[in-house]
Amino acid sequence: MRRPLLSGLLLSLGLGCASSRIPNTDVPDTSENRDIIAFCERYRRAVETRDARALIAMASPRYFEDGGTPDGSDDYGLDGLQRLLTAWADEVNEVRYEIRYRRIGVSESDTRRLNVEFTYTGSYTLRRPAEVEPERPRPGPARPAPHLTIDPVRGSERSQQGEDVWFRRVADNRLELEREGDTIRIVSGM
Repeated sequence: MRRPLLSGLLLSLGLGCASSRIPNTDVPDTSENRDIIAFCERYRRAVETRDARALIAMASPRYFEDGGTPDGSDDYGLDGLQRLLTAWADEVNEVRYEIRYRRIGVSESDTRRLNVEFTYTGSYTLRRPAEVEPERPRPGPARPAPHLTIDPVRGSERSQQGEDVWFRRVADNRLELEREGDTIRIVSGM
C-alpha cells in the first residue's frame, strides 16, 4: 500500500517540477525568463501610466513598425513612435492594460533577439476638451465611436460608464526585444 502512494507522490512531484511556470504566465520559470517578464511588466506599467518618456527610453534606436500592410505608408521608426506616443499620452485619459504572457523565444538568426508573445486586454478612455460638453446618448442608431487618428488599435469595443466612454480590445501581440549585455530594448511591437 505504501509503494503506490510513494510512487504517486514522487511522480506528481516530478511532473510539478517539469512544468514549473512563472506565476500567472505560460512561460517556463527560469532566471532569464523572469528578467524578461520583469522588463515587460515595466513596459505594461508605463502603458498604464501613459508614461511616453519611459516607453521611448525602453525602445531600441533600431525600433521599427511595418504597420502590417505591404505598401509601407504606415511604417515608422523611433521618431514616428515618439510622435505617436506623445499624441497618445495627450489624448488618452485613463488606461488599463493587462498581459497574459504565453511564450518567450529566441530568434534563430540572432540570439540577442527575443520574441515575447502575449495576449493583452487594453481599455482606455479619451480626453474631452474642457470646453466641450459630454455627449448625451440619443435615441436611434449609434454613431461611430470617436478614435485617435493615429490609434493602432482597430476594432475596439465601446462601452459607457457614467461620463466616460471606455474602449476595450483583447488581442494577441508580440514584443520583439534585443539584449545588449544587461540592457533590454524593444525593437517592435509597442
